[in-house]
Amino acid sequence: MKISAIISDYDGTLCPTSSIYSSNFIPQDLHNILFDISTCIPICIISSKDFNFIGPNVNFAKIISCIMGIETFIFLQKDNEELVDYNLGDHSEILDPIELKNKIRINGLIRYHINQKQNIFQNSSVLENLSSVISKNFNDIKIFKKYTYREKLLAGFSIDYRHLLNWENFKFTIEPRILNKIQEFIKINSLSINNFNIQSYLTHPLIDVYSTQYNKGDILTLIRSLLKLDNNKKILYLGDSENDNSAFKKADLSINIKSDERINTKLDSHYTLEFNQLSYFLLKLHNEDFNFTSMSI
Repeated sequence: MKISAIISDYDGTLCPTSSIYSSNFIPQDLHNILFDISTCIPICIISSKDFNFIGPNVNFAKIISCIMGIETFIFLQKDNEELVDYNLGDHSEILDPIELKNKIRINGLIRYHINQKQNIFQNSSVLENLSSVISKNFNDIKIFKKYTYREKLLAGFSIDYRHLLNWENFKFTIEPRILNKIQEFIKINSLSINNFNIQSYLTHPLIDVYSTQYNKGDILTLIRSLLKLDNNKKILYLGDSENDNSAFKKADLSINIKSDERINTKLDSHYTLEFNQLSYFLLKLHNEDFNFTSMSI
């Protein structure tokens, strides 16, 4: 199988789960390999995090989809790269390079898109209130907010407790109470549950809340279209959690990356790799001109 593009999750996949918030950088050897690969085939990122969090760390990415598809950034990767008319529908625009703090990226931003901008605007204050309610009622958790890049609207947040030594027990005792509190908030405020995407996990120590309904499989389909890859062009997808399953199913080749021994969820991927094997695998794939066989794993 000849791989034409690599699409990857960020947290827990390119950056180990245990170090996401203490040091959210990709290990240097892995970053160097990804950068080298990006000169040959496109590498794209689909992340639940916002651009401020991941943007400075993925300068090899052609397309960055943030906050579960709410924002999409498309970059030039080469000085002589042919400009393509990327059709992203409503709310597609080109940001002034100064707005993007161009020092973050050597290559220029050529398109920026925000999905359901009006809905995000309306729900931003609601999410602020909900995050405050959760924070006041549950002292041991951390809240990580995710803002749109331009308007700084709150589009989602993570309820995270990976810092707790006993988070496995917390998941089964406290997390259900958090989910009930979210449902209670929605009911009390006469909100529609359909306006929110509440993502819980079987074994990961977090809950994600977004103001829109998207999944990574749909984002992968969009990226395939943006890259103008027909069905004969094969996509490799890398991920590590249940919210990657929809992308695993749509990718031609999918690999689950395990970066925390405490997390052992069975996912819909073709293969599984330990995090410390990822650099070697990608280097081998590069050296084999992106021709994947079962011997590549």
